[in-house]
Amino acid sequence: MPARRKVGVSDVAKRAGVSIGTVSNYLNYPERVSDTLKTKIGAAIAELGYVPRRSAPAPEPSAKGTPVIGYVMTDIEHSLFTSVFEGVQEVCEENGMQVIALNASSDLERQHALVGILIDMKVAGILLSTVQDSAQDVAAARAAGIPVIVIDHSHPHGCEPACAILENNLSVGRVAAEELIRTGCRRIAFAAHSFDYEQIQDRQLGVQKAVMAAGGDVTLTVIDSGGLMVEDGYQLGLALSEKPEDAPDGIVAGADAVAVGIIVGLEERGVLRVPDDVAVIGSEGAHLPAVSPTPLTVMQAPGVDMGRKAMLQMLDYLDDPITHVHGTMLLEPTLVRRASTRRTDDEASD
Repeated sequence: MPARRKVGVSDVAKRAGVSIGTVSNYLNYPERVSDTLKTKIGAAIAELGYVPRRSAPAPEPSAKGTPVIGYVMTDIEHSLFTSVFEGVQEVCEENGMQVIALNASSDLERQHALVGILIDMKVAGILLSTVQDSAQDVAAARAAGIPVIVIDHSHPHGCEPACAILENNLSVGRVAAEELIRTGCRRIAFAAHSFDYEQIQDRQLGVQKAVMAAGGDVTLTVIDSGGLMVEDGYQLGLALSEKPEDAPDGIVAGADAVAVGIIVGLEERGVLRVPDDVAVIGSEGAHLPAVSPTPLTVMQAPGVDMGRKAMLQMLDYLDDPITHVHGTMLLEPTLVRRASTRRTDDEASD
C-alpha cells in the first residue's frame, strides 16, 4: 500500500480558505492573524493532523543568512505558475527559507534579465519556468555557482544536465483524446497555436497516439486557433458553426482559454450544441477570468505538486551537490469531467 502524502501548509490553507502566507503567519507570527482566521486555521490543522516539519520558526525575511530561492515564472497571469509558486513557498516556509517570485511575462529577453538579477543577488538557487528552451540561463546560473531546477520544461539542450520537473503533457493529450473517443467521438480535432512550444507539441503527440491506437474509424485534424486566448477560440467556434457538417465532434484544446472561447462561439450561433454535437476538453485546468457557458472538462495540471517536487529537488542539491543526481520528473495530470463532454449511458444513469 503506497505511503500517504504528508499534509502540507497548502492543504491547511485550502481547507481553511486562506492563503499559504496566512497559514505561515499563524504558525510563525500569530500576532499578524485575526482571531477569526486563527479559529479557522486551527480547526483545519486539527482536522488534517498537520505537523510542521521544523520545530523552530523561520527567521525574519531580512535576517542575515536566510537562504533565498528565486523563482522565475513564465507568466503570472497563468494559474499554473501561481500554483507552482504555492508549492515552492510551502516547502520554503517549512525549511526556514524565503522565495522571491519574478514574472517573465512570456518574454524570453525579460527572462534573461530576471535570471541575471537573481544571480547578482546571489540567491541560494533558481527555479526556472522557462519561456522557451534556454541553455543560456542555466549556463549563466551554473557559472555563478547557483543551482537551477527547470519547471514545466525539459532540461534545455546544449547545456550540462539539470533537474527538470514537468507535467506529462503527452499524457494530457492522450488521456483527453481517449476520453473523447470513449464517449463516442470519432472526428477528433486538436486546436492550438504556438506549435513550437514544448507543451503544445507533447499534447499534440499524445492526441495523435490515442487516435492511432483507436483504429481507422477515428480521424484527427489539427487546427491552428491563431492564438491561445479566449478570443481566438471564440473566432474558431464561430467558424466551425458556419460549416457544421465539416465540424469535428470532439476537440482537445491546447489551452483552456481556447476551449472556453470555442464553447462560447459554438453556443452563440446555436447551430452546434456542446457536448451533443461537439465535445470539448481543455488541457490545463487553469483558473480563468472568463467563465464558460458550459462547464469545461479539463486535464488538471499538478501545479502545487510540481512546485513541491522542484523545491525538494533543490533542497537535495543544496544538501549535497556532490552526490545529487540530476533527473527529469514527470507528474501526471488528472481528468476532471464536467458538462462540456459526453457521458456514456452508464454514467448518465448514476
